[in-house]
Amino acid sequence: TTAPQRLGSRRASTPSRATTLASRITSALDAHPPRRDDDEGAALAAAVVFPSGRRRAIAGFGATTLAAALSRQATAAVLTPRGYDDPTIAPGGWNLLASPPESIGCAYTIEWPSGWCALSDLSSARSVGVDASWKNPVDEASTLAVFVADAGGQQTVTDQGSLEKVAAGRADSAPRQLTIGKRRRKTQVGGAGAQGVVTYDVETKVGGGTAGRFGSAVELVGITVYGGKEYLVRATASAASWPEERSKLRRAVESFRITGSC
Repeated sequence: TTAPQRLGSRRASTPSRATTLASRITSALDAHPPRRDDDEGAALAAAVVFPSGRRRAIAGFGATTLAAALSRQATAAVLTPRGYDDPTIAPGGWNLLASPPESIGCAYTIEWPSGWCALSDLSSARSVGVDASWKNPVDEASTLAVFVADAGGQQTVTDQGSLEKVAAGRADSAPRQLTIGKRRRKTQVGGAGAQGVVTYDVETKVGGGTAGRFGSAVELVGITVYGGKEYLVRATASAASWPEERSKLRRAVESFRITGSC
């Protein structure tokens, strides 16, 4: 199994070669516009800065090969969000986090998309209940995070009320929010075949005033209560990109598993 690799930011050592390669990339993109690949593990999204300073997002068409070539030639910079590590590339399309001992609450695993960036300073984040966080470097409205909080005596998420009540409460928490999806499912606890616990999934459309600089957005949360803790796995995307990002973000949220003692 090939280990995930970090795709770092580098400068071109020979401007003329960088300009030439950038020109070839631009010509290839113009001749073969990027397409959406339904196999989410087959396409790597990468952002590059050409010598002219013009930015272009590259996805689908030869993306994995192109990203490797750019890294080798050192002619493009990956746009890593501030406060995050460089993108981590997994050959299978998905990275896997197994929570470290310093995590809040029970041990867990979760999948996160290849090419995304992990939050660098988790020690500070955990002080406010954020146990893990990732961001898509080519679309910073697309995020994934795991929040852990005390459950306040609750034994299961059903102690918070019905799925309909929880969904309505999230929609009513801020102006111009609307529930666009909700479902009840099970989250695995322990090894394969172990009995699961109830999880509520709620999708909420957030209006422009609440979503900030990204405009209208969609938030998907999976809420699970177990071992005295509430685990809220939250994924977001802009409303415009949600139709394309939905299946990927749902997979990430649903991949959360509680694997060990609390």
